[in-house]
Amino acid sequence: MNRVSRLMRSCVMAGVFVLPLVVVEQAAQACGRCGRACCPSYQVVQKTVMVPTMVPQTRVVTGCEYTCEVRERPVTVYRCVPEVRQVRQVYTVMVPQTRVREHVYNVAVPMMEEVEQPYTVCVPYQEVRQGVRKVCRAVEVQETRTVCRDLGCWEQSTCYKQIAPLRWGCFGRLACGGCAPVVCCAQMVWVPNIVTEEVPVTVCKYETVDEPCEYTVTLYRTEQRTRRVKVCRYVTEQRRCQVQETVCVPQQRERLCNVTTYRTVAQQVTQRCTVMVPHQVQREVTVMVCQMVPKQVCCRVPVSCCK
Repeated sequence: MNRVSRLMRSCVMAGVFVLPLVVVEQAAQACGRCGRACCPSYQVVQKTVMVPTMVPQTRVVTGCEYTCEVRERPVTVYRCVPEVRQVRQVYTVMVPQTRVREHVYNVAVPMMEEVEQPYTVCVPYQEVRQGVRKVCRAVEVQETRTVCRDLGCWEQSTCYKQIAPLRWGCFGRLACGGCAPVVCCAQMVWVPNIVTEEVPVTVCKYETVDEPCEYTVTLYRTEQRTRRVKVCRYVTEQRRCQVQETVCVPQQRERLCNVTTYRTVAQQVTQRCTVMVPHQVQREVTVMVCQMVPKQVCCRVPVSCCK
């Protein structure tokens, strides 16, 4: 039952409607009543399902269209009319004139003269001074140091060594010959005897000693001296000269000139213009509509063996 209900729920969610599903439900109930094991058998059944299909459909739609129309309207136009008239005009002109005038100017005249000039000089002299300097000297000092000395000797000792006999085997190889004999031999061994003793040693040390010395320094003393030098000084003098210059003198003159003025004149003019006139139009439009279309399909249905 749960399987059939889930199948129906999935078909409904997918938009498919199954008509003869009662046969499967009745077969499941028959198996539940007999309680015997059923033989697996299937039956082909035709079913009608509703399939969603996009179908074109014609509809009438009201729309707005515009038509161009030429219309006339009165318009007031203003235009400027020129008028020419003569006017007497007074103007000023600059007339150049040449004049001669006396110009007074100052001139700096250089004059050389000798003057005494004092100056200061530094005269060097040398002076011997007494001083003390540091001198490093080497001094021999007797010191006692502890040294270690080995006063050992050679002694003869007896030792035992095992000697393995050499025997030749196959193919010129060495072969083991059983137990090796033990030989007694004597050898010399050094027996150490470390003795610590103090030995006097002469050491050279350096010490710094103050030693008087003489050194020469160079000093300077100032002296006032006098010398004659040439100095250039400037004396201001007034001088005169004749200067020719050109000046502009203003003069009043008259003349007749044409002056153009403009007068505004209003005028009625008919103007043609194009306007867009709206009007409603009904037209047919094809749209896609979703419809449920029945469809015959074949499917296998399990059949119970209960009679």
